[in-house]
Amino acid sequence: MNLGLSKAEGTERKCDNCGEELGPKPVQRGGQVYCCEACAFEAQRSADCGGRSDSTIAPSVVEQSEK
Repeated sequence: MNLGLSKAEGTERKCDNCGEELGPKPVQRGGQVYCCEACAFEAQRSADCGGRSDSTIAPSVVEQSEK
């Protein structure tokens, strides 16, 4: 499997999600290459400007206690 790595040219691809060098088992999804399954998963999750839109954990709410 050729993932765009070329040691003859002295260039190595970086993970398209985190920017780290690709490890021994890179993951290819479409035209993107990731260093691991976790990066491939995170890159395909939907996000919006406020954070993850597909998160199932509600943000914590801190309320002032009355004295």
